[in-house]
Amino acid sequence: MNGKVYLIGAGPGDYGLITLKGLQLIETADVLVYDRLINENLIYRTPARCEKIYVGKQAANHAMPQDQINETLYQKAKEGKTVVRLKGGDPYVFGRGGEEGIYLAERGIPVEIVPGITSSIAGPCYAGIPVTHRDWASSFHVFTGNFKDEIRGLNFKNIAELEGTLVFLMGFGNLDYITEGLIGAGKDPETPMAVISHATTRRQKTAVGTIATIRKICEEEQLTPPAISLVGDVVKCREYLNFFETRRKKSALILRDARQSDIFAKKLLADDFEPVVCPIIEIEKRDASPELKSAIENAASYSWIVFTSPNGVKAFFELMKESGGDLRSLGHIRFACIGKATAELLANVGFKADLVPEKQVSDALGEALKERLTADDRVMVPRSAIANNRLIDIVGEVCPVDDIKIYDTRIRTENEDQLRALLSGGEIDYIPFTSASTVEGFVKALNGDLSCLEKAKTVAIGPITEKKMLKLNIKPDLVAADHSLEGVIEAMKGDR
Repeated sequence: MNGKVYLIGAGPGDYGLITLKGLQLIETADVLVYDRLINENLIYRTPARCEKIYVGKQAANHAMPQDQINETLYQKAKEGKTVVRLKGGDPYVFGRGGEEGIYLAERGIPVEIVPGITSSIAGPCYAGIPVTHRDWASSFHVFTGNFKDEIRGLNFKNIAELEGTLVFLMGFGNLDYITEGLIGAGKDPETPMAVISHATTRRQKTAVGTIATIRKICEEEQLTPPAISLVGDVVKCREYLNFFETRRKKSALILRDARQSDIFAKKLLADDFEPVVCPIIEIEKRDASPELKSAIENAASYSWIVFTSPNGVKAFFELMKESGGDLRSLGHIRFACIGKATAELLANVGFKADLVPEKQVSDALGEALKERLTADDRVMVPRSAIANNRLIDIVGEVCPVDDIKIYDTRIRTENEDQLRALLSGGEIDYIPFTSASTVEGFVKALNGDLSCLEKAKTVAIGPITEKKMLKLNIKPDLVAADHSLEGVIEAMKGDR
């Protein structure tokens, strides 16, 4: 049975401009086929099982020809998979979505289109320019500046006579052709014109001039593609409505597992930071070995279960469900959690934490728990296989304790190029290290070369992470007083 292809518009770049429907489909995709310039936050919202296929196009440099893209979509759907084709802007606005959709429909593949916010409107909006205004423009007209061949250019005679706002997409390389064509067709050279580079992203930059002067101004401002060109009196509104570039958010790099990034991203957005996702660790629940399966099945024999991270909570209850365990059997057990985030996740599965230490570090958790234990107690600690702290020794001084290695933390080095580009380009203001493993992963991903740290400030979530940073030659610029994600954000807010 054939699967289905969803042609989804990702919007112009800002992560928040994806539609709710589009995001829901991304989170259920078996295959993600995505373009260049798609916000990385969206790519990492896919399930762990999702196959990701990059088909980005750049001038004279196509990662995959269009015919091959069409065939890839067809073959993946033919395998019965749910395929998300993620396209910048809107699939039908110079996005070749119509071509891809027809190709699939002709071959019996179900296709559904999810519209996206087109850059032709959103780009000017983020530059403080409405495409229509009652005093200056009652219409707007969108053209491609990237021509399929040399013969099929623009009819400047007709375009120059239009009274509305003129929007040219993908035309930065043809800017001279556009401006000269408009002037040659009789358009007033003093007509206001703007060019918006990397619209709606943290790299957005706008040049403003006239048709006659815009080329020189773009060179002076060192604008780079992709860019949107806008012609018309509405450009004058930028003086009043430029909300985005005049109040640019500080950016914070999220290095956590991609499936956990959204929690931190939402907190950052709520405090007016721009989250940038580049995972360098990946959390993998361990397969149920006979020893692990036995521990989970006999969980009811413990008097305390201690969770040292949200990952431990998630992995424990997933494994319990897989083994057919009954949550009611845990009704008598008391739970200890290392911090608020861990306790909140535990509450989401129906259990209240009996102990959450004031300091969110393993020693504090161990000492607080030690005071409540007797020799008759039995404690389970489901945690990371790489955990390296004194918790087990502290608790073991009082009663039996089983250290259950329930998940692995894998270092991801495949994002090295992206990580270097983000840091060397000065796009990152803060690098919050939220665990010792993110520090280790960061250094390994960069092969130990930390020269790119000069443009960003580093933040440690707590003393264990700080110790790991110093060991690996990263001096923390900030250390959170409260050892939590909220504490990290407070430290950055105090520095902002």
